[in-house]
Amino acid sequence: MPGRVRILIITAVVLVLSVAGIFTLRSLPDVPFTAATGGVQPEKNKLPDAVEAKEDPEQLRNNAKEAGANELGLVPVLVYHQILGLVPVLVYHQIGAKEGRWTRTPENFRRDLQELYNRNYVLVPLSDYLSGTMDIPAGKSPAVITFDDSTAGHFRLITKEDGSTSVDPDCAVGILRDFAAAHPGFGHAATFFINAQPFGQAEYWQKKLQLLHEWGFEIGNHTYSHKNLRGLSSEQVAEEIIKLQEHIQQALPGYRPKTFAIVQDGLPEPYTAVCSGEARGIKYKHDGVVWWAWSAAHSPFHREFDPMRIQRIQVFEDNGTSSLVNWLERINSRRYVSDGNNETLAIPEGWQEVLAEDHAKKLVVYDPDKPQRTPAKEKQASQARGVHVTFSYASSRDRWKKILELVNKSQLNAVQLDVKDESGRIGYLSEVQMARETGACRDMMPIRDMLAELKDRDIYSVARIVIFRDPFLAAKKPQFMVRRQDGTPLAGGVWVDPYAREVWEYNVELAREAYELGFDEVQFDYIRFPEGRAARSAIYNAGDGRHRVEVIADFLRYARNELGWNRILSATVFGFTGFAVDDMGIGQRPERMAPFIDYISPMVYPSHYSPGNYNFTNPNAHPYEVVDGSIKDVRRLVEATGCRIRPWLQAFTMGPPPYGRLEIQAQIKATTDNGINTWLLWNPRVYYKLEDIS
Repeated sequence: MPGRVRILIITAVVLVLSVAGIFTLRSLPDVPFTAATGGVQPEKNKLPDAVEAKEDPEQLRNNAKEAGANELGLVPVLVYHQILGLVPVLVYHQIGAKEGRWTRTPENFRRDLQELYNRNYVLVPLSDYLSGTMDIPAGKSPAVITFDDSTAGHFRLITKEDGSTSVDPDCAVGILRDFAAAHPGFGHAATFFINAQPFGQAEYWQKKLQLLHEWGFEIGNHTYSHKNLRGLSSEQVAEEIIKLQEHIQQALPGYRPKTFAIVQDGLPEPYTAVCSGEARGIKYKHDGVVWWAWSAAHSPFHREFDPMRIQRIQVFEDNGTSSLVNWLERINSRRYVSDGNNETLAIPEGWQEVLAEDHAKKLVVYDPDKPQRTPAKEKQASQARGVHVTFSYASSRDRWKKILELVNKSQLNAVQLDVKDESGRIGYLSEVQMARETGACRDMMPIRDMLAELKDRDIYSVARIVIFRDPFLAAKKPQFMVRRQDGTPLAGGVWVDPYAREVWEYNVELAREAYELGFDEVQFDYIRFPEGRAARSAIYNAGDGRHRVEVIADFLRYARNELGWNRILSATVFGFTGFAVDDMGIGQRPERMAPFIDYISPMVYPSHYSPGNYNFTNPNAHPYEVVDGSIKDVRRLVEATGCRIRPWLQAFTMGPPPYGRLEIQAQIKATTDNGINTWLLWNPRVYYKLEDIS
């Protein structure tokens, strides 16, 4: 019955091949919950034992709800390359450890572990994740750590005066073991994907592999010669894998790596060559294959889980912020959380549709207290194809019906509707205090009825809120107006101060209200400083010395903190921010904005590009190429953050040639050719032809 918590007993299905025996408990009461905890005992599990669970399904549901369990949620599989500490040079000097795109300092690696620990993550072996045999306390989440390239900072031994060796406390192995010892229950599990000369110190390479194995770490195959496998034959791929496997067996006789890491983005053809194969009569078969990046990984019980295609998250300092922190924030509302019971699979209501058929556990479905981002809503957002509609246009019932009919008859499935537009006015009677105080509201739309109608038709709804272009607020609250150096209004007085906290609060409250009214998503527009030379020297009364880029990023950070990650949030940017070398004086840098939003919408209108852009005298005459180039440029900037792209496409004419079906379809094709199935059409007059969109 909808709305009720229920427990479904699923007939056990015995899995085969690599997941056989998946539900055998890996830990005895007196053994750590992972093989790599360094002898540290796990936290006590407060859930009833299995016998009690069988007899008390209501208690199962209560336990799952109390833990906030979601065992279909996302799992961060992290990848590191170099861990660089202080390196002696000619005995006399020290090179300080420096953070970089491919390096992490020991200090920051320790901070990463602390971040995971503080957020209730525990480290699990990659093999346990792949097989679904993770043994995790209630309320905790799994994290998997991997290292590529077997660089010296991963595992370094220090030779003492008496000839004995000890682990360098600033290498990855030393840091992991020390942290686990100081943080009971966290563990030190990690997988080291190695090449032919692992970890430097050639005289110790065999000893290091033996110690890793002894201490419960996993050793994975990363090819013998760090080979990009793209373009190689199956026989050549197999030789790279087998040769490294034989090399490992010199130190660990009989050891066969269970997992393989793709070098860079070198996917061979056929892809199955990295999964299993044979060379010189020697066979290999991997339980899992990890890719480069950029995504958190599915739960092993998720319908789309593929152990042979596991994506990872690279950890590095991303524009002054840890990419790990950015990602943990992004997935927080959808992360894997355990109910602490190995016999059950606990999920919140709304996640059943992504459950794998063969999971062989007892399914516990509970009704969460707070709204959840369900897979259905995520899918709807990722496939949203919509048009912009003003509240003036939508105020007419006949015109609104035309939009609904257009969506019904075309490939559209979404509507972006103005909440607050460029005038600063709001198209319905808002309850937000600033809106009521200034009189910004206009009773033009029965907003709740319209949103209910969209929901009934399964049409995705996006609320457009114009942020810093707000002439109405500037007129009513002159202290927020941006002015020239001589005190006169800048650009006629249409801009409000991006530094002003009250302006932030006002717009975020409008966003909160939009969600409460029933919008599926909120999109911020004009989230920038005014353009032009005069704007750079203008008077911003609340200015505090921060750079424009910092202000825009800080506003989005504030909005996300206030609104939470349970809601889908997006923002528009100029299309040419993708290739601009700076913020163009308006504060927009996609890579700085992306960590706080789900979708970034570059306005890739070909008419807005200048002669010479993308090597075209008239970019407007080349809609496919301009949109394609713009998407690629923006993707390059934001892909590490997990933010997706949903471009604004041109559905209006501005200069030659006139825009119709061919030009609109060319832009759509450029979008889909980049693997993006979501886009929005902009026409300021809300004039869209069915034949242009069908």
